[in-house]
Amino acid sequence: MAVETQMALLRIGIFYPIITGWTAGTRHIRILVHSLSRVCKLPSTEVCILREQSDAPDRIDLPASVVPVPHPVSFPGEWRIRRLFSLPEQRSLLMRTAQRHGVSVLLPLRGGPPRARNIKTIGWIPDFQHVQRPEFFSEQERQWRNNTFQNIAERCSLVLLSSQNAVDHFSDLFPAYVHKARLSPFPSLFAFEPPAGDPLITVNKFNLPMKFALVANQFWRHKNHGLVIEALRELHCKGIRIPVVMTGLPADYRDRNNETMSRILQAIASAGLNSDVRVLGMIGDSDLGSLMRAAAVVIQPSLFEGWNLALQDARALARPIICSDIPVHREQVPEALGFFRPDRPDELAELLARNWVDFDCSFKRDEETRALTKEQEFARVHGLRLLDICNEALRQ
Repeated sequence: MAVETQMALLRIGIFYPIITGWTAGTRHIRILVHSLSRVCKLPSTEVCILREQSDAPDRIDLPASVVPVPHPVSFPGEWRIRRLFSLPEQRSLLMRTAQRHGVSVLLPLRGGPPRARNIKTIGWIPDFQHVQRPEFFSEQERQWRNNTFQNIAERCSLVLLSSQNAVDHFSDLFPAYVHKARLSPFPSLFAFEPPAGDPLITVNKFNLPMKFALVANQFWRHKNHGLVIEALRELHCKGIRIPVVMTGLPADYRDRNNETMSRILQAIASAGLNSDVRVLGMIGDSDLGSLMRAAAVVIQPSLFEGWNLALQDARALARPIICSDIPVHREQVPEALGFFRPDRPDELAELLARNWVDFDCSFKRDEETRALTKEQEFARVHGLRLLDICNEALRQ
């Protein structure tokens, strides 16, 4: 179906902004570039990256041409002033750059685009956490997100949503624009950039035990690290010790004083778990892949998600999963080994106690190869789905 319609498509532009404080956002952009580049094979189609310029050395190593987009920020805090007073900003520069370079469809926009002739736009709303868990946001941030998502719904040709759960929330909030919603769950980046090498090198590099559970989340409040620590404390009191490795950016833009990170470190110390819980913070993609491959089990305790990359990575590498019982996790990993209510550390403790002895931390290449092959097929379908959505936007 996609091959029959793509002759009308001229150039797909993928916006690659400078993203700080949200590693999943950058990985999602890379996934989109890989997915579309692999299915846009005819001479009539081309994928280009509209890359926001920065002063830092920049090698993105992706299979598409790169078009630089000027960055409007010239002094610290300028983006907040622009947001507060609704001043012209990066999106205007982006659209002008896209027009100059003949882009016909532009995605994934996380803000409502200015009106632009001859360019179709596809927005992306990762989730509606600010509506479902408002306690994690200030009133100003909630209002800004409401306005931004409203503009995306109104102005974009179509809107990408990564889970049916997010589609349902979109439909409830923007019923007048439900016809624009397009479901597009995305694969693991490992489908395109599979991890290589010996995972034990990374395990030894960080002096980790041979058998450990992995929590691979940014240290944001809604990621719910405290529940894992409380579950481990309960097990420790019963004489059961389970090593856990925690990775991820140790900061949250909503938490200026890093209070969440402090509470996590203090909870580990207070529970006497300093030798059991290793907090590595932000690590490179190569090391993250190795730890995922070496982990006996991946634990995802989050209170809210749109579509979780760590779970998708675990699926791609055939790692066992235990995760919180929230709707999107049921949707994304119905085959998970177990689910626990996100306010019940005793349920996680019971799942770990019951299964820990049986978890096999040895690396099984055949199982990983089969899982990666399955994920690569999912990635191919994802690419075709995106191409169909781009063509649909072009016809509007």
